[in-house]
Amino acid sequence: MRLGDLQGLQTLLLPDAWQRDAVHALQAGRDVVVDAPTGAGKTHVFERFVEQGNFARRAVFTVPTRALANDKFAEWRARGWRVGITTGDLSVAPHAPVVVATLEAAQGALLRRPTPAPAPDHAGPEGSATAPAPGGGDVGSPPDLLVVDEYQWLGDPARGNHYEGVLATLPASVQLLLLSGSVANPEDVAAWLTRLGRRVEIVRTATRPVPLEEVEIDDLVQGLPREIEGFWSRRVAGALREGLAPVLVFAPHRADAERLARQFARELPLADPLTLTPEQESMAGPALARLLQRRIAYHHSGLSYAQRAGLVEPLAKAGQLRAVVATLGLAAGINFSLRSVMLTAAGYRVGAIERDIAPHELLQMIGRAGRRGLDDTGYMLVSGRTPRLRRAAPLRLKRAAPLPWAALLRRLRPGDSALDLARDAATRLFTEAPLRLGAEITATIPPAALPCGQLTDTGRARLVRRKRNPFPGCRTCELRAECLALSPEPTPLWQWQRVGVLDKRLRLTARGAVVAVFLGPEGLALAAGLEDRRYPVDHLLFDCANLFAGDRFSGTNPRRLGRLATACEKTYRRLDIDGYLEEGVPPGYGYGASDIVQAVVERGASRGALAQSLASDMALAGRGDIDRLLTEWRSFLRNLAAAEPLGECVT
Repeated sequence: MRLGDLQGLQTLLLPDAWQRDAVHALQAGRDVVVDAPTGAGKTHVFERFVEQGNFARRAVFTVPTRALANDKFAEWRARGWRVGITTGDLSVAPHAPVVVATLEAAQGALLRRPTPAPAPDHAGPEGSATAPAPGGGDVGSPPDLLVVDEYQWLGDPARGNHYEGVLATLPASVQLLLLSGSVANPEDVAAWLTRLGRRVEIVRTATRPVPLEEVEIDDLVQGLPREIEGFWSRRVAGALREGLAPVLVFAPHRADAERLARQFARELPLADPLTLTPEQESMAGPALARLLQRRIAYHHSGLSYAQRAGLVEPLAKAGQLRAVVATLGLAAGINFSLRSVMLTAAGYRVGAIERDIAPHELLQMIGRAGRRGLDDTGYMLVSGRTPRLRRAAPLRLKRAAPLPWAALLRRLRPGDSALDLARDAATRLFTEAPLRLGAEITATIPPAALPCGQLTDTGRARLVRRKRNPFPGCRTCELRAECLALSPEPTPLWQWQRVGVLDKRLRLTARGAVVAVFLGPEGLALAAGLEDRRYPVDHLLFDCANLFAGDRFSGTNPRRLGRLATACEKTYRRLDIDGYLEEGVPPGYGYGASDIVQAVVERGASRGALAQSLASDMALAGRGDIDRLLTEWRSFLRNLAAAEPLGECVT
């Protein structure tokens, strides 16, 4: 059967009742929160809404990964839609009526105050690839409709504040459609949006189009040939024999995924090898090509995007593979389903910490079992102490610890005090009780009545307790008892002052304006580098690639090496701030990435050769990591190039 035939079988043609309810709510002008299992057809709500011409001008559909954005872009373009895409590394028709984007790539339009913009040309040919628009593929002014697919990312420790910042500050004129099948408390999200002045409706369904069944795979290995020796090889062989294939196998790490895939290819009998085209062989490379010919593949972020989305995923969707071995961490980014899912471990290691698979992560994984239109039932294959179906459960969302700095700081204008901003922001974030930002008591006191000049509760609490170099005025101040009663625990306004984002009068500084350009901590590092007059700007820009590297390129070297790390430690005095600084350095920083970027950009080095060199140096990176690093770095440069001149931001 051809790929197009299989995809046609999986195409949703007739809406279910809950989908019609969601479309009707959107037509009535309400925001809609959809709670439906994986594969139920959440995206179809948006598709019907668009095809019926239900929005006045434009829609932006955001997804958590670039791979998913590219897939949706290709799918909707094939339907004849006028659709654009912006993902940080790619900008195609960014002002089209429908734009699919990662949330971070669309941040320019979603976080700025509305400005007049020409309506898109709804007639004429589809947009073609363009040079990056201002903002790195910015989608222009705020859209009429914003769709947030997989909105459970609101609770993610690293990216949740990006989602929170957008939703908390989005103009009320922008209608919202939130989609997920992994949230246990959508009513709390709806209550938050209602508190922001929105009219919200929750649309639910618990029905999974392809029901799931748990199978003890250990019971299916009897009578298999002795040549199949590997523990997991025998279980995949049992699934093949019993008609439960193809199987999506989850392994803890890349090395495990590749090892298991090689073992499957070596041990599982095969009657009809897969014939690859010369283009496919070239794209795959020798090692992966040999596996694909045996109808086996691995799937992890070390592969290039072309290998994952242009080769492994299409072959899996076309039913050409018997087993695909994926890493646990990529579960949310897999854009295909197979008949069965099997986990080979109950946990995985993150750095030096071993962690169990969370119930909502398990829910994402088993959501890939069963193909709508192809399988009557999806199967979870369990063995020994691997997680069971009953353990899968949605995530109870709560706000992530890091604050959405960019969303808040961008609201400050020259001369504005952050006190007014703090009062408003404290009530708009995703919390049941207003968040304590650190000036609740002090804001009620006229500044002239504060001889110390401290405008934050934390600043007053710390100054009055200072042993070394105490402030003399504290001894006789009428507010001394009140200051001693205040908590010295770090609060956001005090932290912003401490890192120089706000001045003593709580006004935005030039450093703060740089920080506000970026959703993450990149601006802190960039500002520290720019303030070092002896730091050549071209060196600094290459070194900023280290901000996206983690430990992938450092090999046996410490992560916090290099001039940029030293500048950050000196500027921020080894301060810790959730999501922004660890011992004064952005948490994603990793030495070695700048050398890779410079080799590619200035010397035209081969990414494949660099990946091989990294492997010999005991680094953790593959070709896909290099591709992703270059994408992140170029997106950083585009955001920087689109930033307002500092003179327009601060006095």
